[in-house]
Amino acid sequence: MTKKNTKPRNVPTLPVDKIAVGTWNVRTLDPEKRVEELAESILKYGLLQPIVVFQENDMFHLIVGQRRLRAFRSLEKKGYSKYKEIPAIIFPTKPDEEHLKILSLSENIHRVELNRADIVEVISYLYNKYGKSAKRVAKLLGISVPTIYDYLKIQDAPKEVMKILSRNGRVVKADVKRVMELAPGNEEQMIKLAKEFKKLTPPEKVRAVEIKRRKPEIKPKQAMQEAKKPFTEEKILVPLNPALIKALDTAVKAVGLSREEIATKALEDWLSNKGYYRK
Repeated sequence: MTKKNTKPRNVPTLPVDKIAVGTWNVRTLDPEKRVEELAESILKYGLLQPIVVFQENDMFHLIVGQRRLRAFRSLEKKGYSKYKEIPAIIFPTKPDEEHLKILSLSENIHRVELNRADIVEVISYLYNKYGKSAKRVAKLLGISVPTIYDYLKIQDAPKEVMKILSRNGRVVKADVKRVMELAPGNEEQMIKLAKEFKKLTPPEKVRAVEIKRRKPEIKPKQAMQEAKKPFTEEKILVPLNPALIKALDTAVKAVGLSREEIATKALEDWLSNKGYYRK
């Protein structure tokens, strides 16, 4: 039988009704995601990691651990009285807004369940604060400069579009960028397109954008319909050494495109730069 331990050693506990969730917490789009699942885990195995707060007057303000706090509150509502208090690491003073955002984002950025729209909001905030220096933001967050730019490309996308174009709780950045390109500046149209766009196959999504680039006058919906028509394509087998395969898979994770999409894009760019191909 698994031994339950709801309180990590040498960590004080705080009443859950004395903890407020601030606006700096990065998890804004889906704070309730899998909370019940986490609550069940806490019931079985206890809380493995305390939350992090700072104190201001007689209240405590959450920095890290929003889902853990919500899980404790859920268990308390169900009648589990010992979950009225939660283990917490207490900062003696309130960090400034920048450090609050960084602490919250650092806790969540590498977790699958964090909605990428929330990451975009924090990266955009830091990018503007530091004079649009992607290098400075990358250093603060411990991620690459290209990744920073990749997130910034979708910073102006409507949150509704990000919700629609998500998979397993993660926004598909490539699809958001494509919808933005199909309907630039038109939020209402982007939202309508996003609902239809997610039904397309990966090659159809790529073709829809290519058609719109070749025919700027065409309506976005027409471009999507045209992309669904039978299309002749030839497959080429290219031998790759282990280093190239590793680099390709790293790019897949970073930009949210498939191997085939990245390879096609690289070939297009090379042929275009050499004057053999017109986009």
